[in-house]
Amino acid sequence: MGHEVKRQMYGQKIECNHPLYHFKRQVWNSNVDRDPAVIFECKNDEDVIRAVHYANKNGLKITVRGGGFHPAGKSVKDGAVLIDLSQMNDVHVDEISKTVTVGAGAKIYEVDTITQEYGLAVPLGMVSNIGVSGLALGGGLGYLRGKYGLTCENVVGVHVVTGEGKLLYVNRFEHAELFWSIRGAGENFGIVTKLEMNLHPVGRHVLGIDVLYDFKDLQKIIKRVEEYRQSAVDEVSFNIAISKGDNGEVHIRLIGMYVGELNLLVEREIIQPLLEFATPIIDNTEILLYTDMQKKFDSLVGNSFAIEGISLFFEELGDEVVQMLISGLEKANGNVVVHLLEIHGKVNRISKYETAFAIRDASYLLVIDADIGSDPVHTKLWVQEMYDMLLPYSYKQVSYLNSSKVSEEVIQNSYSCIISQLVKLKLEYDPDNLFCSEHKLLDRKR
Repeated sequence: MGHEVKRQMYGQKIECNHPLYHFKRQVWNSNVDRDPAVIFECKNDEDVIRAVHYANKNGLKITVRGGGFHPAGKSVKDGAVLIDLSQMNDVHVDEISKTVTVGAGAKIYEVDTITQEYGLAVPLGMVSNIGVSGLALGGGLGYLRGKYGLTCENVVGVHVVTGEGKLLYVNRFEHAELFWSIRGAGENFGIVTKLEMNLHPVGRHVLGIDVLYDFKDLQKIIKRVEEYRQSAVDEVSFNIAISKGDNGEVHIRLIGMYVGELNLLVEREIIQPLLEFATPIIDNTEILLYTDMQKKFDSLVGNSFAIEGISLFFEELGDEVVQMLISGLEKANGNVVVHLLEIHGKVNRISKYETAFAIRDASYLLVIDADIGSDPVHTKLWVQEMYDMLLPYSYKQVSYLNSSKVSEEVIQNSYSCIISQLVKLKLEYDPDNLFCSEHKLLDRKR
């Protein structure tokens, strides 16, 4: 009996001959096929520490999986130790302090389901199966971004296992520089096992804005989006999803959320303009459960996808950029989704020195995801061509590392304005580059 209890309390070591190995090494992007040296399925901090000691003893790098949802499959690497935190998914709400403690393996729907019982929410992402820890470590753009900011700036404390196997509690008073870096570049310095996050009042029902437009109106819609964004209230945030299917048809879908009080003035001056950027094909705007709104994008990504993708931030979307998107979509084969996330409100008001997510002056995030389909070579070339064309027009050539392919060029561009601080912390907390071996931060130390 005692042995059985121990098995439930602690995780397991999964090697290549284990029946769960091939299942456990899978990530959301089914185009990623990598073979870790060993997988540690962890259930507590002690399991994580044991896995770190194993990696050090055997001279192996470490990758970490929370939700396993990153488009580039960053959580798994050939020949590395994969530390799987998916079993560490406890969620606990403190009503008094208005905070929630979230295990690093928890997914968005698991957090939303519990916090909504109290009429509260953390600003999280827009796909319910995304892991909360990975989202928070890289930024975190969701429907509450205008009112309450990014996920990362709502993190008030974290538990971190370092490359030496030490467990630290980190906040703005304890290990303050590490706390700064974790919120935007956190994967470089240790393994976050638990997050403490601020909660905000968000009722069980919200207004979900959902309008389908014709692709021929894209230029007009983008111009009106910019006019609207200039004076948009914090309570509303929205995205444009331009999707092309196998049949070649392209549609524009505007999806957003309003979390303020509704009245006739709000409906006329704030909501109605969003429904009239052009003549709508279908208007599915409605009051619905917040938890259902958080799942609106789930149908666009599915439980598994073989994709190639890029991302870039922009200060503006001029006619030339819009024309590149139009012509690029015309050339694309198969399923492609171009996401445009407008950015305003609290995200732009936070100081760029507050967190390592320092992209505070951008107005849009552009994300392109393409199904590799039956012609992966063509798809990869098309995605790279789009990136090369759009890069000179982007905001400081910065990508969103939560939604981008992994390459040294992308990473260096995205970290360029904070590179010296990151190198200093890398030397202090991970001088042997145990974590994120593809990030050559230590090459910049001289």
